[in-house]
Amino acid sequence: MTVSPQVTPPATPVPTSPATQPSPPTAAPPSTTTATPPSVPTSLGDRFERIAPRLHAHGLTMLRAGLGGVFVWFGVLKVIGYSPAAALVVAVLPFPAGEWFVPALGWGEVALGLWLVSGRARAMALPVLVAHLCGTFAVLVLTPGVAFAHANPLLLTLVGEFVVKNVVLLAGAVVVTTRPRR
Repeated sequence: MTVSPQVTPPATPVPTSPATQPSPPTAAPPSTTTATPPSVPTSLGDRFERIAPRLHAHGLTMLRAGLGGVFVWFGVLKVIGYSPAAALVVAVLPFPAGEWFVPALGWGEVALGLWLVSGRARAMALPVLVAHLCGTFAVLVLTPGVAFAHANPLLLTLVGEFVVKNVVLLAGAVVVTTRPRR
């Protein structure tokens, strides 16, 4: 027995009115399930870029407070006679210093620290801070044997490291005194 294939006649189109005609297919909107909206960070770098402005603002405040605090702290140690740098200061001076000099320098550092913390008159604070910090580099020029081991400027002693770190303090002072006001 053989089976014959069934053939179905073609369907005749049913006439429709324009109101009942199906609308032509429209393009589907682009899929949003695979794309990430721009407001959602997709990587650590994106997250960092979103919070960086706030971190920067807080970082500048912390830098100003930190610099000011260091100046006040070191200054107070000179005023009360407990600064380990007092002997170095006196040894480097090209003139004989009385007992008044180190405490007076300490009071100046306290004033500079409070000035930094206040954030006032920054245009005037910067040259004073630069002069003070550059004055600390006198150790490298006036007493190089104390700052460098074996007369080699690449081999810093403990005193040399103590002095050279002031480059960072100087850079921080420039940043906090020159940042634009909001």
